[in-house]
Amino acid sequence: MKLYSRPLSPYSSIVRAIAYIKDAPLKIMTPPPGFPIPEEFRRISPLNRIPVLITGSGVTIVESSVIAEYLEEHFPEPPLLPADSKDRALVRMFARIVDLDVLVPTMKLFELYSTAARDNDAIDAQFKKLKHGLRTIEARMAFGPHALGDQLTFADAWLTPTRFIFNNFRTLTGRADLLDAYPKFNAYESIAIQHPQLSRVWSEMADGLKVFLSEFKPEKASQ
Repeated sequence: MKLYSRPLSPYSSIVRAIAYIKDAPLKIMTPPPGFPIPEEFRRISPLNRIPVLITGSGVTIVESSVIAEYLEEHFPEPPLLPADSKDRALVRMFARIVDLDVLVPTMKLFELYSTAARDNDAIDAQFKKLKHGLRTIEARMAFGPHALGDQLTFADAWLTPTRFIFNNFRTLTGRADLLDAYPKFNAYESIAIQHPQLSRVWSEMADGLKVFLSEFKPEKASQ
């Protein structure tokens, strides 16, 4: 199997975390350079997005949540979804909230802060969405040993890259105290970096960030 992935992409990192935990036989492939991904990549990814999984039989699977479910079904050990159906639903719901209500507004804010014309109304609207998402997942998190308690789950795969990006995000936005109101989410960094496979993803993202910062120069914001 092949996984097209970029080290800093949180969605790619979710899938890599699951693959590493399950020791799935994946070959990590680098998509073409450039932002956005060049159009010719559509020959591999119909949506021209990453991550993209190419199975051993040549089937193309896109979207991190779908790839995660595929890996869970085809590599059931160790399980990253609980045995009980209610608990499985709660894990999936948590991952979905992280995705839609934390990652989405955060990535939008990265974009808004990187443009020359600073749209403060749009920034405030996205921060409102983000803080709602952070409050929601904070209320559901445990203090360890994993995101939702004793069992390592999809929640950890989603939280690791999400928590990673907040270090640079707080610097970019000048909001060093952003996570003070969310102590469990803030403390998750120490959980991730102590887990062998999650720390591997964290390190890959850190390396990817160094490369990105060396190449990317945001437009100067207008006063």
